[in-house]
Amino acid sequence: MPDTIGIEANPYHKLADVGCETSRSTMIVDLSAIEANYRKCQALAPHSACGAVVKADAYGLGAARVAPFLAYLGCAHFFVTDVAEGIALRDVLPSSAKIYMLHGAMPGTELAAEQHNLLPILNSREQLEAWLRHCRLRNRALPAGIHVDTGLSRLGFPIDELHTIAENKGGLSELPVVLFMSQLACAEWRNEISLQQLNRFRRLSHLFPNASLSLSNSAGLFAGCEFHFDLIRSGGGIFGFSTADDPDFKPAQVVRLRTQIIQCRKLEHGEAIGYLRSYTVKKRMRVATAAIGYADGFPRTLGNRGHVFICGSRAPIVGFVSMDLITIDVTNLPESWTLPGTVVDLICPEQTVGDLASAAKMLSDELTTGIGQRCRRLYVSS
Repeated sequence: MPDTIGIEANPYHKLADVGCETSRSTMIVDLSAIEANYRKCQALAPHSACGAVVKADAYGLGAARVAPFLAYLGCAHFFVTDVAEGIALRDVLPSSAKIYMLHGAMPGTELAAEQHNLLPILNSREQLEAWLRHCRLRNRALPAGIHVDTGLSRLGFPIDELHTIAENKGGLSELPVVLFMSQLACAEWRNEISLQQLNRFRRLSHLFPNASLSLSNSAGLFAGCEFHFDLIRSGGGIFGFSTADDPDFKPAQVVRLRTQIIQCRKLEHGEAIGYLRSYTVKKRMRVATAAIGYADGFPRTLGNRGHVFICGSRAPIVGFVSMDLITIDVTNLPESWTLPGTVVDLICPEQTVGDLASAAKMLSDELTTGIGQRCRRLYVSS
C-alpha cells in the first residue's frame, strides 16, 4: 500500500502545512475516496471482476501510486494505452496483475510486450498477423485479447472480418485469447444503440469460449446486469467522476486542486487587468494573483468567467488566465484571508471536478489529464 499523508482538520491551512512549500500548485488525491468508489463499482456488478483503466497516468492522478493501491485492494486487471504505459505500470504492480494494452501491439513492440508480460488487445487483422508471427518466431503461444467493433467505429475488428477470420481458422486457433471485449458508444444510456451492441457482442462471444468477456466501462455499470459479463473496465467511476445520474452511485470526491496567493494589490476605477486589458475595474477593488495558469493545465477558458474558493468563500477570476497566473477579485474578503501563501482552492468540496470541467466546457477526465507534472501530486488518506 502506498505511503500517504493525512490532511489536518482545517481545510484552509497553508500549503506548507502538507509539505508543499516548494510547490506552485498541488493536486491532492484521496486514496480513501478511491477505495470507496472501487468498492461501490464492485458492489454494482457483484458477479463480475472490477478492472481499472489507468491509462493516461490514471487520468492524470498518477498511475505509479494509484495502480499499486488498487492492486492492494484486490484489483487484478489493469488497462493502459500502449507498451510504454504498460512497462511503467509493470514496474510497480505484482507479477500476477494482468495489464492489457488497448492499442494492441504496435509494429516493433511485440518483443517488449512479451518481455514485460503485457497483454495486447488486438484490434485488426494486421495486429493479429504480426502477433502470430512473433509467437511463431518465439515458438510460444502468447496470450492476447481481441477487440471487436460493435458500433463505436473507432478501434476493433469489424464484425464481418472477425467472422471470416474465425471461419477460415485464420490463426485464431493458435492464439490463447484471454479477453474478448467491445466498447459501448452510449454507455450512459440504456437505449436501442446500446442494446444492439449488446446483442452483437453476445452473438460473437461463442467464438471465444475460453476468454473472459468485457463490454462495460464505468457508465455501463448502470445499463443493466446483462451488460456486465465477466469483467468491468472502470476508470472514471473509480476516480470520482460522475458517470451517470443513477441514485445508486454517488462517487466520493477523489481530487482536490489548490494553489497559493503570491501577491495582493489594490486597483482603482478605470485600471485594467491582465493581457489585452480584458477586465476593466469598475470600482475600487482588491485583486489577488495566484500561482497557476494554463501551463499547469488550468483551463484558459475560465478567464473572466470562472471562480475559485478562498477560506470557503467564492471569488471570481478576473482577467485572462495566463501561462503561470490567475487574478482573483478578493474585494469582499478580509485582508487577512488574502496574504501571500494563502491557499486558493480550485477543485474542492464547494467546486468539484465536474463543476470546474463543466464551467470550462470540458469533460472531467479531459480536465484532470490536462493538469501537468508541474503541479505536484500529494496522496492522502482520510
